[in-house]
Amino acid sequence: MEAQTDAAAGPTTQDPWQPVWQLSKPSKWTLTLTDASGNVVRDLTGDSRAAAVRASWDGRRGDGNRVAGTYTWRLTAKPCDGQGPDLITTGTTTVS
Repeated sequence: MEAQTDAAAGPTTQDPWQPVWQLSKPSKWTLTLTDASGNVVRDLTGDSRAAAVRASWDGRRGDGNRVAGTYTWRLTAKPCDGQGPDLITTGTTTVS
């Protein structure tokens, strides 16, 4: 797996955080963002047609309210072909 998860200052609607993970095969994925207390701020989901997982987060909760601070992200990717274990990886990003 290769990853590009560095966040630019922000993120904002005009300049969202757009991490990319390069996997070995297509997957169904969930990216969960949580605050320092472990509360889920946002869940993003998708299907990667190729092996790249591309997400986009504008620094807002699911209800549309803007957040600030450091957030933990957790990517879970399930192989579309059902072969092999799920990929789970974590990190942090900051919203100013």
